[in-house]
Parts: sequence; C-alpha cells; structure tokens
Amino acid sequence: MPGKDESLTVRVSSAYKQLSSAATELNTVSDELGKFVGALDTALKKLNLGISTWIRLDSREDGLGNYSKRDLGYAKVGGKWGIALRTMNGNHNTPDISNVEEWLFNEAPRALRIESIEKLPDLFDGLIKEAESATSQIRARTSQAQHLAHILTEIASHQPMRKTEL
Repeated sequence: MPGKDESLTVRVSSAYKQLSSAATELNTVSDELGKFVGALDTALKKLNLGISTWIRLDSREDGLGNYSKRDLGYAKVGGKWGIALRTMNGNHNTPDISNVEEWLFNEAPRALRIESIEKLPDLFDGLIKEAESATSQIRARTSQAQHLAHILTEIASHQPMRKTEL
C-alpha cells in the first residue's frame, strides 16, 4: 500500500500534467481571440477617429459608497489608440482615492477580455454616436471661428498702418 507522501506526489504530478495540457489549449484559443480583436482594432485605427468612448460591462455598489466598475472602450492607452478595457474601484465618499487600471485589449486580464466580447457591437454603436456628436460640435465651432476670423479681418483691414509697416 503506497504511503501518504507517495499518493500526494502522484496526484500532484498527474494534476500538473493535466493543467499543463489545459494551459496550452487555453493559451491557443486566447491567442486566436486576440487575433480577431486585433483585426477589429486595425480596422478602427484606419478610420483615424481620435475619439474615445466607454461601454459599461458591470457596475457594483454597496450601501457604504464603495463601487467597482468594468468597461470596454476605444481609447488612447499608453500613448496608443485601441480597443481597451478598464477597471475602476473606490468609494464615492473619497473620490480622490480611487483605483483605475486601463489596458489595450490583448494586455488586459483574460477574464475581462472574455467578458467584453459580447459588448463589441455596443462599443461600435457608442463610437458612431460619439463621431456624430463630435462632427456636430466641430461644425458649430467652425462656424463660430469663421465668424470671428471675418470680424478680425475686417477690423485689421480698417486700421491705419504703423510707421514700422511702411
């Protein structure tokens, strides 16, 4: 009859072999997922949007003001635009003390990446709304800038020339 130590060794050794196989398969499918999201990311970068938006994946609060949130977005993280994920947690009573972590998609924790996939269509919808809103705002500001430029051009053309300009 094998001793307790021998049985423990056999079980751990067997479990490690199974875990190694499971990890290999997990990494393979995770890399495949990353490639597909990378293709979406590349397509978005070609649009040169320069706008960000975030879609809530999950939000939790307790009665004491503590909160935790998880978001999927398109944003500039670490100087690079891309599909991104973030977590936030803190307490509404102490807003200066909060923790926010942001990652580009393929650098984020695996569980967060898995959770976010079904929200990708919502992210695209959010980007459409942000692009339309930004377009409208830019049009309004362009009209204001055009008006100001016209006024300043008129004022400048009616001022007498200074001696240094003659």
